[in-house]
Amino acid sequence: MISIVIPTYNSSRFMPALMDSVFKQVSDDMEVIIVDDCSTDDTIEIAKKYPTRIIQMEQNGGPAKSRNRAVDEAKGDIIFFLDSDVEVLDGTVQEVKEYFEKNPRARCVIGICSIEPLNKGFVPTYMAMFEYIHLIDQEYKKVSVFAPRCGAIKKELFKSAGGYDENYKGADVEDFELARRINKTDDIILNPKMIVKHQFADFKQVIKNYFKRTAMWVKLFIKEKKLDNAGPTAPSNGIAAICAFLSFLILLAIPVAGFAKLLFWTLIAIYLVSNFKWWNFMLREAGFGFAVRALPLNYFLGIEIIASALYALISYSFSKDDSLGGL
Repeated sequence: MISIVIPTYNSSRFMPALMDSVFKQVSDDMEVIIVDDCSTDDTIEIAKKYPTRIIQMEQNGGPAKSRNRAVDEAKGDIIFFLDSDVEVLDGTVQEVKEYFEKNPRARCVIGICSIEPLNKGFVPTYMAMFEYIHLIDQEYKKVSVFAPRCGAIKKELFKSAGGYDENYKGADVEDFELARRINKTDDIILNPKMIVKHQFADFKQVIKNYFKRTAMWVKLFIKEKKLDNAGPTAPSNGIAAICAFLSFLILLAIPVAGFAKLLFWTLIAIYLVSNFKWWNFMLREAGFGFAVRALPLNYFLGIEIIASALYALISYSFSKDDSLGGL
């Protein structure tokens, strides 16, 4: 049996489309669990219009705690996590079921987000495409990430791994941390036939999210000393971000240091080579104008990522708090 687990918090604007997309694929062998984290809108009222099990948290504790609670009460041996701000593409629930049937030794699999986000706009589309191209090359291969916006795991593996770390109160890097524990005993496989459309962040949200999540990811890296082999945190993106940050600093030194110009263009060349795969993909999918706009956005975000990483290193050095959710 598949237990579809969806944590919600003030998610009313997403619920009708999400619920319709799930129950369009209704199966006799599935249940849908909505675990609501003390919403103040009509999320629960909308959920009650569908054949769901609704769990209401006593106090707001974050998505990690909500997911753990839902798994505790789930009847299924397969837990299929979805975020509340997605729509499930046709055939995805059936694909989860068939994947585990065809691969009896498999215990964890993740899907992928469509290159077309739920919300319109340049930045959300960039984010959707950027994430997609950094995952799709790993199809049916082992990955180091577990994204609960579209990820399925055997309940017994989730429990034996210890579930989500509830020290994380927001949508932070709790999925990365759990993936590292899962990978100690099991493989996480990327199945490109499991697809959702996702609501991606706009520019202001991206700036906020990148700073916070980069700092938390760095703290996690210091503890685990493991890089990711897929997704936006893959090493190639780290190289590009470092080149963006250093080239920006060196650009400021060009008027007073003659060698700075050569070093600047060398770093820019490395930056462009590191980003060629995603840039070429966006060029093919969205056109030259979109791809040209994508480069300065990526360059700016690279500078922010390294600034946040440096902040995390400095704050970690002076912090007595070893908890991963403390940033």
